[in-house]
Amino acid sequence: MTINLSFHKTLADSLKSNVNIGMWDKVLSEYDTGKFADAIRNIINYVDPEIEKKFANAERTEYNIPHGSLIVRVRITEKDFMVEAPFLSIEGAKKVPVLRQVAQLNFTPLSLPRIELQGDKLYFKFECPLDMCEPYKIYDVLREICINADNYDDEFITKFDATRVQEPMIYPYSEEKKVNAWNNMQLYIKEALDTFELLENKRLTTYLWDVLVVTLLKVDYYCAPQGRLRSEFEKTIIYMNSKDDYYQRLSGGKEFLKKLQTYDRAKFESDLYKIDVFVPYKFRTNLETVRNALKYAWETADKEIKALDFVGATFTLQYGILNFFYSNHVDDEVASILTKAMEEASAKPVQQSATILFEAVNKIMTTDNFIKTKTQSSEPVQEKKGFFSKLFGN
Repeated sequence: MTINLSFHKTLADSLKSNVNIGMWDKVLSEYDTGKFADAIRNIINYVDPEIEKKFANAERTEYNIPHGSLIVRVRITEKDFMVEAPFLSIEGAKKVPVLRQVAQLNFTPLSLPRIELQGDKLYFKFECPLDMCEPYKIYDVLREICINADNYDDEFITKFDATRVQEPMIYPYSEEKKVNAWNNMQLYIKEALDTFELLENKRLTTYLWDVLVVTLLKVDYYCAPQGRLRSEFEKTIIYMNSKDDYYQRLSGGKEFLKKLQTYDRAKFESDLYKIDVFVPYKFRTNLETVRNALKYAWETADKEIKALDFVGATFTLQYGILNFFYSNHVDDEVASILTKAMEEASAKPVQQSATILFEAVNKIMTTDNFIKTKTQSSEPVQEKKGFFSKLFGN
């Protein structure tokens, strides 16, 4: 392999989050001084200051917040905090396996909210007294509901014939973006399979995993598919990073790329849209977390470049950058540096691409004045999206 794989900037908008960083200290202060209701309101303002303006009543005692196909209903009374989110209807579904899986989810990954059955509908629910609404706990409640609804709605619909209580408000990509998404996905996959075959024939098997996983992450980054396709991407990426046999993982990743090559185009394009999001599944980052995320790729690529392993360094840096994008919301300053480097390294000789990528990551690792976001050590710690999505198998 002498030429790097292609790369195109994402079709999505800015990768940054809507989180109001400075709000969290106020939340903690209000809780510590007994202003429990205000602390809850400002947890929501921490997630996104626009939510209160759009989805709260005048007294800020009720919120009806869209998240995909959910409406997360928050109520704050004089004594209690309550959350309810209609999830799915199981009228006409395979009820026994549905309820078995609900019981499993209530055991893990859910730790605070629960899924309850009311009539033929499943609801996420949580309730507790105001004075027990510790901020980290309440943030986790809201996040657990949003993340697990995202992770499992398509699984329940596909496998058990459940139906949505309401359809999500979706914002489809333009026709031009759909065409670009399809064409560039096909380009990425062809390059990957051709490169895979080339490396395999030369018995350079240590790079085969990199080719596949970098391609999967590039497609996900570029067009950010939703619905069932997003779930399939997530499960394949999790499997590629598992501890299963190396060659079995290679086989699984390669077969998924081949499946995408022959995927029904109309079905693919139907999963290209944006949705309303309450609590996001990705991390919010600051300079410290950016550096922690990129440290391994930076240090490893430095050694590979010094050893003249430019193929290895190129893959190491691309995987580090793309995996960072996959898991995190990224401030514009960081995203601009990394995206520009990925674009400049696209389809370049590997020695040149390794140098371009390393210089960009090195700038982030060693320079402080390019980023505005400061470290907020008191903020909620988030876990990666889809951690338990393997419950339903591959």
